[in-house]
Amino acid sequence: MPNVKTMSLASALAMATMAALAPAGAQTTGSQLALSYEVKVSSIPAMRIWYKAALTEDGYQSTASIKTKGVADLFSDYRMEMAAAGALDGDGLKPLHYRSEAQKSNKKKILEVSWRNDNPAVSSTPEDKDDDALVAPGLTSGLVDPLSMLLRKTALQSGRPCSSVERVVDGRVVYDLRFALAGEVTLGSNSPGVYRGKALKCSMTYTPVAGRPAVKFKKSGGVPSRFDVWFAPIGASGAGKDLYVPVLATGKLEGASIVAYAREASIDGRKIGED
Repeated sequence: MPNVKTMSLASALAMATMAALAPAGAQTTGSQLALSYEVKVSSIPAMRIWYKAALTEDGYQSTASIKTKGVADLFSDYRMEMAAAGALDGDGLKPLHYRSEAQKSNKKKILEVSWRNDNPAVSSTPEDKDDDALVAPGLTSGLVDPLSMLLRKTALQSGRPCSSVERVVDGRVVYDLRFALAGEVTLGSNSPGVYRGKALKCSMTYTPVAGRPAVKFKKSGGVPSRFDVWFAPIGASGAGKDLYVPVLATGKLEGASIVAYAREASIDGRKIGED
């Protein structure tokens, strides 16, 4: 059975993976996005993730939930609720507020990030001055939270996904996600999840930059965690460009294998595989 720390990291990285690897080149105004994923740690069903987002001409709101399931729920009872909101300004996205509330057994931890003039500030409840001080050097302009990153890539990126470096803050850590396109493949009957068919395979590396995880990362030798992620086309946008959603992600974390796969994915009610 994976330990609680590994599962907490797995949930955070799975959410980062799914939030970062988004539909590419979409016309997002007035759209609604819904995703759900199952995550296995060391081949054991460990958690589920739900993500929803709604966009208007002026702004966006998005939410996500993560909860342990099955045998893992008996040992850790880990869950997290996240919410983000911001403005859409022309071709740009401006996050305004992000909040996560994690519960593990009877302990609760709230992290918040607020932006003013593109400058983020973090706070925690209960307050942890040490963690806040460790993450402070990484709080620079241009950061986004994990949920807003999905929408930033949707709003700004055109063409195929997986060709960027994203710097993200979640209140406890600032990290880089680096993507590279590996090629086109076909996901067949042996692939977990709902999708079968052609997909784009991409590699992703996770590198903590500031915060307590970054300190531990440097002490351990500084080797980034690597994941493979597969995107499926979900149809065409109003501009005629294919939209992509992540349907599968695999990798290792602290020696444990991580597999996350889509149970359901839709944009404006149009599901994967529908014409």
